Amino acid sequence: MSKSIGNILLLTLIVAMAVWSCSPTSVPQKKEVIDYSYEDDLSKYRPIFEQQEQSDQQEQKVIANEPLKVSYDISSELNAVIDSMLVKNDSIRLADGYTILVYSGNDELQAGRVRNRLFDLVPEWEARFSYKLPTYFVKVGQFYQQIEAQSLYRKIRNYYPTASIVPDKFPIEND
Repeated sequence: MSKSIGNILLLTLIVAMAVWSCSPTSVPQKKEVIDYSYEDDLSKYRPIFEQQEQSDQQEQKVIANEPLKVSYDISSELNAVIDSMLVKNDSIRLADGYTILVYSGNDELQAGRVRNRLFDLVPEWEARFSYKLPTYFVKVGQFYQQIEAQSLYRKIRNYYPTASIVPDKFPIEND
């Protein structure tokens, strides 16, 4: 019996040591209150401006601009360069941009249905129907930047998840 009492005491001692060693140690925390307020008189560093009182009697004179007199006039050369730029720009017929490709496939009837549905979904935009052998395309919008097409793309994507923004070339209308 003394052996069993010894075992019970030993077991109790081991359990007590295990519980005591697993308990969190409490370390007293020292809390400092830090004062972040700032007080200093900076008025001696500020610039001082004198306010000038404007009298109503004194009117400001308006000086008329006169053209500068230059010794070398290059306006004729500039006009020639501008004219050459206009001729070069007139030869450009296509502009790079982006459009929303809503349908691309071989079925002409399906392409027509998509185009007609786009008239109902986005009446303010013109849906273009084109055919390049052997594929039919339905495109909407002409945008110079891809980000410009995002709002219309999100609206169309709800109804046509396969729609995408693709690079395209647009004809330029010269006046």
